[in-house]
Amino acid sequence: MKTTTAQRRGVRRGTRALAVGVAAATALLALPVLGAAPAAALPSCTTTDRGAIPAAGRDNHQCVLGPGNQGVAVKALQKSLRDCNKQSIGVDGSYGPKTRQAVINVQRKAGLAQDGVYGPKTARAMLWSSGQSCRTYLSML
Repeated sequence: MKTTTAQRRGVRRGTRALAVGVAAATALLALPVLGAAPAAALPSCTTTDRGAIPAAGRDNHQCVLGPGNQGVAVKALQKSLRDCNKQSIGVDGSYGPKTRQAVINVQRKAGLAQDGVYGPKTARAMLWSSGQSCRTYLSML
């Protein structure tokens, strides 16, 4: 069976359209979610600043906490989640499923992406335990 010139052109157009579609889809998958900083770009919070805010160092709140993290930064987060953000969790210094869910609850209430990972945007959305009161992130600085 012999193919006509019109048939060959149709196949070439279809192949080109498919290639363009695949390239566009691949490019979209490679783009980060708008407004989301890659977690790998920020260090883990290892200490606290101002006595209450998880930090990577003095005046450095550009850090993240997530499942598996442990220590004083997680304890500070848990205390503020419990005391100021009405989350029913213990304060044990271990970022487990209950801490993750508490962070998701805060993120949902604030209209943030709900990934359960604590970072700078979640910090700004939370209230922080400061002595006997709860304060906003900005008032803690």
